[in-house]
Amino acid sequence: MADTRLMPLAGINNRAEDAALVRGGDSPAVWVREALNVDITETGRLNMRGQVRAVTQTPYKHLWFSALHGDLFGVLGTRWVKIHPDDWSYEELADLGGSWASHCVIDQRVAVAGADGIFVYDGTKAEPLQMHTPGMPAVSDLDGSLPPGDYGVAVSWLRGSLESSVSEVAFGPAQSGGLRVSFPFSLDDSVTGVRLYMTKPGSRELQRVGDYLVSAQAADVVAPPALGGSPEFQHLDAMPSGRFMHHWRGRLLTCTARTLHFSKPMAVHLHDCRHDFVQLPQRITFVAPVEGGIWVGQVDHIVFLSGTQPDDLVVRRLAGQPPIQGSATLVPAEQLGELAGGNAAALWLSANGYVVGTSEGEIVELHRTVLTGIAATAGATVLVGERLLTVLQPA
Repeated sequence: MADTRLMPLAGINNRAEDAALVRGGDSPAVWVREALNVDITETGRLNMRGQVRAVTQTPYKHLWFSALHGDLFGVLGTRWVKIHPDDWSYEELADLGGSWASHCVIDQRVAVAGADGIFVYDGTKAEPLQMHTPGMPAVSDLDGSLPPGDYGVAVSWLRGSLESSVSEVAFGPAQSGGLRVSFPFSLDDSVTGVRLYMTKPGSRELQRVGDYLVSAQAADVVAPPALGGSPEFQHLDAMPSGRFMHHWRGRLLTCTARTLHFSKPMAVHLHDCRHDFVQLPQRITFVAPVEGGIWVGQVDHIVFLSGTQPDDLVVRRLAGQPPIQGSATLVPAEQLGELAGGNAAALWLSANGYVVGTSEGEIVELHRTVLTGIAATAGATVLVGERLLTVLQPA
């Protein structure tokens, strides 16, 4: 019986027949059916996989490391926490209202999407990203010197320099020459101020009057004010949260069920629910934006939305195995070499191994000819050094 050398190893192959597992010629190698607790090097040698140990009994979920800040975040129960890896203690940042979370960096701050909304952490405290549109203010008559006529007033919430969408316009006549504008009540403790807008008599165009503390409750306009600019954020809504969240070309992306939502450019807390969305035929299983568009996982296929603006996106359905939910990540161009075409690429796991989605909208199934049968209900992928690691939740 002829001897068969086991080295060098070509990798794992669970598709080919037994006779095809041995490769001869100028580059002899052997494929194996499985390789447990070992890593196969580029030269075909075996290294024992490094030892692992439990570092904490605290049941953290959705761990995410910010390379920009060097901080580790996660979820404990329904609480968003910052974790200290030296002793695995934590500090609570916010209550997400659920056990799922999706992280990204927005304007140098760490953001998380949860069941109760989107929160941002500036290194000191966490606060909501969204501000809901205020209710319509109430208008009453007051003595003053305003020219007679019907006036329209509206308000928006302020949190520092951040402004919400503008309320509906309330109209009232200045019968006695003045108006008292009573502000709506805010249920958001992070709101710090109210911005008042007003029209000229008989006009429909709002212009800025001034800013007031949220505790002021009302503003009296008894003389013609020096009106400022028109409201920047009228007829908009708070940006919805979602299972997957990313920052792409100055916009925030989130998804709920089969709908992908886009924020306004450079105003990631706001969204136009009439226009800023793309609805797909199936439930979304991952979102991975790249330079030339957005890769979106579906239940039984992959979609690439090619373009640079929501209005210009073209939906392309691509052939390929169904992706494992949540297994996508972005991989730097230098890690993928010529496959990436010089730009960061998306990568996810499917039944036939890892798949690369390039910034040009092409897919490369890296292990299509050698792997099959990978199944899971969900997964999460990270890049550790030069090695990809995907943790799977069994099907």
